Amino acid sequence: MFETFKLLLRFIVRRLINFGSHNEAHYLCAFAFLLLLPTIVFADTETRSSLWTMSLNRFQFTEQYRGFLDIQPRFTVDDVPGGDNGSVDTILIRGALGYQLKPNIGIYQGYAIIPTYDPDRVEHRSFQELLAKHSLSGAAELVHRLRFEQRFIEGVDDTSLRFRYFARFTYPLDQIHDNLSLAINEEVFIHLNDTDGPRSGFNQNRLFVGLNYRVSKSFAFEFGYQNQYVAGQGSADDVVNHIAFIGMQSNFSFID
Repeated sequence: MFETFKLLLRFIVRRLINFGSHNEAHYLCAFAFLLLLPTIVFADTETRSSLWTMSLNRFQFTEQYRGFLDIQPRFTVDDVPGGDNGSVDTILIRGALGYQLKPNIGIYQGYAIIPTYDPDRVEHRSFQELLAKHSLSGAAELVHRLRFEQRFIEGVDDTSLRFRYFARFTYPLDQIHDNLSLAINEEVFIHLNDTDGPRSGFNQNRLFVGLNYRVSKSFAFEFGYQNQYVAGQGSADDVVNHIAFIGMQSNFSFID
């Protein structure tokens, strides 16, 4: 598993650094979809519905040094059988410091604490990520993120390792409003090792489609629908989570 993952990671990083065509962007986005397709076609699923909220705050300390703080309260509206309805499911608090290798490529080291309440447990998480942004024609933008996580989960003896690939496409909707953009996110999660909790292999996929409204250069709102597909472990069924998403994004610069 690790050798395959390392080869795959090298391939994606080379494509991100040497990114040079729209066809390349289409290829990388299609790659995430192809990873997900077999699980969609063959899996038995249960469904749930949720409300996720987000406050994402980005900081620019110098030309090279950046950071972010992400806070996400998540609420269950209609849970799977045996779950709790109308309750706080998770509160995610995640921060990181980063360094820009190029104007459009940055690396980050971060930490997250994630208490969950169904079941009750706390997860501590260290992570490293590479973030690459690319401008496309018509003021559209494509963002890639590669994230490697070390998860310390209450009740799990071993450290769980997970890889995440995230792609985000935004396109301005000037014909509707000057400050409005279409936003599409796709993210694939893969467990890299076996523990007495998470097992290696495909973990989940998240697909988001929504609208981003920029109030100013430093502040925006985002809302839309997110589909979360989570692979079941052992005899557990896979779960499809229908999520209403509401987010706030802010940017702070400390450069005079």
